[in-house]
Amino acid sequence: MSDFTDKLEDAINTVADKAREYGEVARLQALIKAEEAKKQKYYYQLGKKYYELYKDAPASDISELMSKLVAADEKIADYKEDLKVAASKEEADEEADAASEPETDAPAEEYDDSFTESGD
Repeated sequence: MSDFTDKLEDAINTVADKAREYGEVARLQALIKAEEAKKQKYYYQLGKKYYELYKDAPASDISELMSKLVAADEKIADYKEDLKVAASKEEADEEADAASEPETDAPAEEYDDSFTESGD
């Protein structure tokens, strides 16, 4: 029985060691992903700040990218204006539809589906 117990104990220790290793790997992978996410956020903030500071006079090696960003900003502004117009038109259409519906204070007539049988 001692041999079986020793083998069982070794197997349990091996599984426990592997679980700790996998746990450590998963923990480190999560830490790496968290730092990469921070890095992406910092890149975004850096790019946004640079764009705000130098969009009117960018360095020559990034002027094409700046032009694309300015064009995108202009398109976004146009789309936002179109959205306002569409939303106000939709609201006006809804108001017109509501105004064209007849207003009645009288209850609708009820349909009487009962019938009378003649006493023949």
